[in-house]
Amino acid sequence: MGTRDSMDDMAKTIRVLVSFVGNRDPYPDKDEQPGPLLSFLLHNEVDKAFLLCSSALYLERAQDLVREAKDEGLLTRFEPLHFFVQDVVDYGAIWDQLLKTLQNLKLQVDESLPARIGVDWLFLLDSGTPQMKSSLFFAAAMGYFPATVYQGIPPEFSGGSYRSRRVDLEPFAPLQRGGVGGLPAGPEPSLSVAHPAGFDAPLPGNAGLFKDALERAQRVAQYDDPVLLLGETGTGKTMIARRIHELSSRKSGPFVEVNCSAIARELAESELFGHVQGAFTGANKNRSGKFRAAHRGTLFLDEIGDLPVDLQVKLLKALEDQSIYPVGSDESVPVDVRLIAATHKDLVHMVREGTFRADLYQRLKVVVIKLPPLRERREDILPLAEYFLAERNRKYGESRYLSGDVKNLFIRYPWPGNIRELKNTIDSACSISLKDCIEPEALSEELLALLRTGEVQASPGPQDRIGYGIATPAGSPILPPEGIDLRARLLQIEWSYVSAALRASGGNREAAAKLLGMTGHSFRKALRERFAGFIEQEWEGE
Repeated sequence: MGTRDSMDDMAKTIRVLVSFVGNRDPYPDKDEQPGPLLSFLLHNEVDKAFLLCSSALYLERAQDLVREAKDEGLLTRFEPLHFFVQDVVDYGAIWDQLLKTLQNLKLQVDESLPARIGVDWLFLLDSGTPQMKSSLFFAAAMGYFPATVYQGIPPEFSGGSYRSRRVDLEPFAPLQRGGVGGLPAGPEPSLSVAHPAGFDAPLPGNAGLFKDALERAQRVAQYDDPVLLLGETGTGKTMIARRIHELSSRKSGPFVEVNCSAIARELAESELFGHVQGAFTGANKNRSGKFRAAHRGTLFLDEIGDLPVDLQVKLLKALEDQSIYPVGSDESVPVDVRLIAATHKDLVHMVREGTFRADLYQRLKVVVIKLPPLRERREDILPLAEYFLAERNRKYGESRYLSGDVKNLFIRYPWPGNIRELKNTIDSACSISLKDCIEPEALSEELLALLRTGEVQASPGPQDRIGYGIATPAGSPILPPEGIDLRARLLQIEWSYVSAALRASGGNREAAAKLLGMTGHSFRKALRERFAGFIEQEWEGE
């Protein structure tokens, strides 16, 4: 079979798999039994597999799966795709994105095959969040996409190894949307990659400095030169990085984000370049690393100023040679990535001090984009607040709005946490407020302190004019007549200190715990159990 035509003559139908990638792919942690995807591929012939990955972690797992499948002698052709959604448990966002992605994939496959070749589409329901799996199921069950659905069966229910069985969709026939099935008509999206809805429209911004930064990002997107984003924490560096990727020729490839400040020093090299089995204690399996996960796409190194100096040397070599050496291996692996780096630190000062390599700095600063803090773009504060509020209202079906006093406070407040702090303030106020109208009493202690200083005068409410309400001494908290959710308010106050400690420690959780007089174990447990919502909204991305 030396040519594509001879292969086409032998096979009138090809089998194409679509599946999310999850935590058990290609192998569950500390388990030698293959995970759901690899098990399915070992027991079912598949010609092409599209792997939907919701983050850099799963893009890396997808590359690990590709390597393991090759080692097993499988001939399946793989295509990992970045399935970007802001919230991996938001049914609406996942559903909208999935329909667009499936339409892209169908167009891509149909256009690449001769008319005489048919396609059997397969969906595997095992990896991914429950919302992802159920959305994939309903896309087939409701007739949006002509696919055969397979259900993964965990080892404990299938004799000790992963199995799969075909799902009978006949009982769900009443759900089908007429006709033969197929995606709803609509404009053709770009092929082979999932894009977040509305991503082409960046966050509102009319301030001159921000518009300049955005325009520069749009101009440099067409090239593969490295880009260095400078700005305080929370100014939107990740948004700009994604924007550059989305407008580039690499937009059909992965966008892989790595927070350098969050990587343990001893694991940093493995995180970036991967490792081979046995390279060090605990390296029980091969790992691809973030460079390979970003192959033919964009690698975004956030907080690059926190990268250890010894690793900076290896990063520079990887950029210059376009190849990497996994930890424990003498064989180079070619990689094709476009690098975008970001930091809130003064790299010029760090170069003078010897804590950042001058040659790496020169390599990174081919294009420099500086993002202004929110206090320097005050005309954007209210449009951004209204944007975040509208997004939240849409998500939760609410009708919240800001009072005049809150708008006045927002304009005057210096916003040390920038856009991220503004968004978190909106989310927190909506959770606490008992009314649709967001009043000052629903805001954080930092904003209320500004109100008490007299810098910002609240307009008198009806309780002030006619003498009812709860009187409070000067400097005391404002307690409205209808009361507040005290638990939510106390949790918000706690989070303000936790967030400040994380910022002060550069994201180092052990150091943050010490600043708060807590043990590392107690601090990590609190982040997991009590502050998970805040972490997702505020700290994990810019």
